[in-house]
Amino acid sequence: MKTTMFSLSLRQRGEGRGEGLNERGASRAVPLTRRCAPTSPRCSQGEVLLLVCTLLLSTVAFAQAPDLESAYLATRKPMSLQEVLRLADQKSTDLTAARANAQQVAAKARLVFSSVLPEITASVSYVHTTAEQKFDPSAFLTAFEGVIDASIRGAGPAYGFPIQPNEQVLAGVKQGFHDAAADQLTPTTIVARNSLYGSLIVTQTLFAPQMFLIPAAEQSNQAAKYGALEAREQVLLGVARLYLGVEGLAAIEDAAKDAEKVALKREKDATAQQQMGVATDIAVLRAQSETAQARATLATLQGQRVALLAMLEALVGEPVRPVEGEPTHFEVTASPESDAPWDETFLVKANLKGLESQETFNRFDRISWLPSLVAQAKGTYNSNKGFAGTNFMFDGIIAAQWTLYDRGQRYVTLHENDARTLEARAKYEGAKAKAKANWIGAKTNLLAAQVALTQADAQASLATRAQKQIDSAYQAGFSTSLEVSDIDSRRFFAMSAAAQARAQLEVRKVELAAAEGRLASVLGLAGKE
Repeated sequence: MKTTMFSLSLRQRGEGRGEGLNERGASRAVPLTRRCAPTSPRCSQGEVLLLVCTLLLSTVAFAQAPDLESAYLATRKPMSLQEVLRLADQKSTDLTAARANAQQVAAKARLVFSSVLPEITASVSYVHTTAEQKFDPSAFLTAFEGVIDASIRGAGPAYGFPIQPNEQVLAGVKQGFHDAAADQLTPTTIVARNSLYGSLIVTQTLFAPQMFLIPAAEQSNQAAKYGALEAREQVLLGVARLYLGVEGLAAIEDAAKDAEKVALKREKDATAQQQMGVATDIAVLRAQSETAQARATLATLQGQRVALLAMLEALVGEPVRPVEGEPTHFEVTASPESDAPWDETFLVKANLKGLESQETFNRFDRISWLPSLVAQAKGTYNSNKGFAGTNFMFDGIIAAQWTLYDRGQRYVTLHENDARTLEARAKYEGAKAKAKANWIGAKTNLLAAQVALTQADAQASLATRAQKQIDSAYQAGFSTSLEVSDIDSRRFFAMSAAAQARAQLEVRKVELAAAEGRLASVLGLAGKE
């Protein structure tokens, strides 16, 4: 049987070689034709074809990886962290909603002041009627004349004088009375066909139990403001975390790109050595695998960075990105524990004001049985003078109202507000305890992050020096490709860990500032208390 010999020739990857070990463990080149004959018990024809397919597929897989984020970053405006935070402070939808909620509470709180403010009511009306109402006293003149006649005729007999009056004189008296009264008794209009009415009423509460709720209005307003400021702190904290996270990913990307360059250099060297017959296909394949791994890591980091930038845009309201080559750095030191810095957080302040407001309601519930005293001034206009003889009238009224029994509603409200006070006190104590725990954790995490960064920088520096040493040894033939691959991976992980630790340290500083309620001032924004 004729033995068929196979040889593999790749222009870019070098001639196919088998890999063997000599007595000292160093790799040596063995021709593929000596190991992979179809009749050889160590290598079949299928294995040769598998090796060919593997190298061909690796040529496609190791093509230049596309840059997944360049086009996306081109649409982002580079801004510093302070500029991004100012933009978020102006355009964040979450902040807008929180501030609108605080404005609603402030508007409702102003209703309490109505107990001391006057109430002014004005009304004007025009009335047309077909039934005019008038009072005309001239219609009673005839009756008055009869009274005069009867009085005069009965005056004599009433006093014992049967004397009849002179009819002519009596007629003259009645005529004189008629003429005099007719001039004086003019008709009085009560309701004319067209009438105009107007009134102005001013009501002032002189005393009411609700006046004791006025402090609660300001306390509730302050609680709402602190709630909005707490929402502002959380939004700024989220934006800062995302921004610093993007910067950290950018630093890790730089390490990944550096690892890719090193892997490409290794691949190029391995290919050249293979073509010279001093390296095997396995060495080339290993170098290509390292290149592929570096590019896969780089693509993953790019995808994560794009996702964080999209989330940053959602929080800020505009497409932004960190400024390249200008990592954010600021100094934050923890306040002394004796100063209780956690009490300065807006969440604790909001809960404290809420508790004070509820206690004010409790005091009101104990005196809500007191009467209310009201003064009222009323001015009216009537186009019909009527019997008053004037179109304008003024009335002054002082009234007192005392609710003796309100079906038990006051007692229900009293017990309900007592329970709410217990709830508010529990919330305040809980918020204070959580804020203290958060501060302790943030302070400890900052110290740990500083230590971690020191160690990570030391490891990165050591890995860089070790990589240079092993690379020189490999070039001189005193180290293997496995040692080169191992040190490249270790250096990449060390550089990545250092970049991540550096970004994490800044995040810990931000978290400590937020735990002390001074995040806005630390990040360069003016506080709004």
